[in-house]
Amino acid sequence: MSTREQVVETVRQRRFDELETIVSRDRRTVRILVGMTYDADRELRGAAARGLALAARHHPVLVGEVVRRLVWAMNDESGTNALYAPETLRAIAEERPEMLVDVLPDLMRLSADPGLHEVLVEVARLVGTRCPQQAGQRMQEGLRHCGQGGERDDRRA
Repeated sequence: MSTREQVVETVRQRRFDELETIVSRDRRTVRILVGMTYDADRELRGAAARGLALAARHHPVLVGEVVRRLVWAMNDESGTNALYAPETLRAIAEERPEMLVDVLPDLMRLSADPGLHEVLVEVARLVGTRCPQQAGQRMQEGLRHCGQGGERDDRRA
């Protein structure tokens, strides 16, 4: 059985312990899981998002890049369909909220969109509750930056 088949099967059966083992061995699983978060089946999307959140334990840099891309995809300027991005971010916030601290100001800004509002506010609350000090500092930085009229810099370390 190929890695893709293993990932799909374990996600479908919600065998998350087994999925985490597969993910820990092969970083390519992140790409497979991201693709599954766009599936039409809501339950499968949710399970894949949870798998992606588990992958963050083993491949934080790679999942961090996925987070940045999901946030960008929710911007109108991106021209992409990010309909399910908030669900994926919520799963990551539940497992690894610290991964979303840097994008917190963006999530708050994007929550003005009625289609994204409910889930993004929930994500922001999770991050703020579980990482209160880092979230507070990041929001202060974001507000200070806005107050100075500066453009965002996505190259932040």
